[in-house]
Amino acid sequence: MKRGFLAALGAVAILAGCGNDGASNGMGLPTGVLLGMLTGANRPPVATASADDPAVRAGILAYRAQLEADGQPILLASNQKLKYGTLHAPFGQNGDVRTWSSTGYQEISLRGGILIATRGFGPDLISSVAPSVETVARGTGTTVRRYHYLDGADQPQRLDFTCALSVAGSETIEVMAKSHATRKVIENCSGASGTFENAYWFENGLNIRQSSQRMAPGLDNLFMQRIVD
Repeated sequence: MKRGFLAALGAVAILAGCGNDGASNGMGLPTGVLLGMLTGANRPPVATASADDPAVRAGILAYRAQLEADGQPILLASNQKLKYGTLHAPFGQNGDVRTWSSTGYQEISLRGGILIATRGFGPDLISSVAPSVETVARGTGTTVRRYHYLDGADQPQRLDFTCALSVAGSETIEVMAKSHATRKVIENCSGASGTFENAYWFENGLNIRQSSQRMAPGLDNLFMQRIVD
């Protein structure tokens, strides 16, 4: 994907932390309201809005139609502690790892929807050893994860975890005013440094429509939704 398209995304980027301060997203909706609708009730949003507000919902549907008409895959990513939430588009491909970038050049690298690395967030996941999407989708058994970070002195730090997979059942989620029937899988991880939980909402086999995945120590999970495939 070219940087030119990322620049075009600036017209429709969602900037978290604005609340209802009236900052416009180009559709007459406060950016915080739009972000609240996108994240919905499935996970704690960075901002909140009423899903029953017809005017807001109509705006969201028009916004989705605009993104779909552009013909590019779109990912929404947010982190509550960082007060971050914006759209990402494909920027590069290295083997089976796809990197997504925002207009601010924050980058998220995914292998089949599984988070591998981040850049531009400050606290970043430099690299990781993670299970395959096929392994996670089975929803049973154990996985081993290895995360690599840089500490405050820019020294490499490695954290290891053993994780247990389980199926949480079927769940219908809403992603930008569109419903998706999904199968939810939970990954509970523990290691010497503590515990955390990843969650994945699978649609039609191995397609991760929505996920909440560990990002970096001290941060909330990175919450991601695939808006346009």
